[in-house]
Amino acid sequence: MQHILRIIGIALHYKSRLIAAYLCTAGALVAYVFLPYFFGEAIDDIASHLRAGEGSVPSSAILTSVAIIMALGVIRGVLSYGQTYLGESLSQYVSYEIRNSFYDHVQHQSFAFHDRYHTGNLMSRAITDVENIRMFINMGLVRGPYFAVLFVVVGGILIYSDWKLGLLSVSFMPVVAFYTSSVRLKMRALWLQVQEKMAELSTILQENFSGMRVVKAFASEDHEESRFDAKSSEVADIYIKAERLRASSTSFMLFTFLIAIGLILWYGGYMVINGHMSPGELAQFIFYLQILAMPVRMSGWLVNSYARAA
Repeated sequence: MQHILRIIGIALHYKSRLIAAYLCTAGALVAYVFLPYFFGEAIDDIASHLRAGEGSVPSSAILTSVAIIMALGVIRGVLSYGQTYLGESLSQYVSYEIRNSFYDHVQHQSFAFHDRYHTGNLMSRAITDVENIRMFINMGLVRGPYFAVLFVVVGGILIYSDWKLGLLSVSFMPVVAFYTSSVRLKMRALWLQVQEKMAELSTILQENFSGMRVVKAFASEDHEESRFDAKSSEVADIYIKAERLRASSTSFMLFTFLIAIGLILWYGGYMVINGHMSPGELAQFIFYLQILAMPVRMSGWLVNSYARAA
């Protein structure tokens, strides 16, 4: 957590860009949350005309709903673009500052420091580790609050609309939260291994490039190739373990979410048939559940970016 707080402190050097990104995020969230409401209203409006025995639905009602939905879609698209652009630019500024600070720090170290740390290790920190931080800024710092607020707001709307269906909608979240916390610890351990192995791999690569004449003079090409192949294989194996863990966590979250959708369709359909809920209200629930799926899907990526940055 201390490392994450230090990264956030550097990001706060660019407050205006971060605030602008959050403002775009808030606007996109508001537009996104209102979309299911107007979808449901349009469905109920059409259904009411059909139940009244009218042969056709007035085009003015449909066009009004379509115009509102399209306007909200355009607003969300523009603000999402701003969020993505500002988040990516912020991550690039932060990584630029960290790289320069790292380089300046290394330049002023003693000879003993450079005896302890190989050049390849330092190169790995300047490239791989900084890239992990950049990914965290864009995915974790900028988009993380968006997904968290989206989940809280949509969950609150579902419970407020119908507490029984709302509780069914969020029933899978305690299981997902527990599973996510355990995955985060495992992912952090794996990414620490990746960083260490990448540093060792970079050291082998740097030593061979700088000492190629010596390697050739002693005909050690096969020995050095086997060293590099073994270390590269270790890195690949850890990457595969990390991706397998991320894929399994994402699949588990989607599986629990689909179970929740099945329960909503079963119980919500029963309520519509018995006249306790309108078709538009059930459609709103389904649309809101689709929105709720986004933070569930992205939670795996958020855990991954946090683990790599930490």
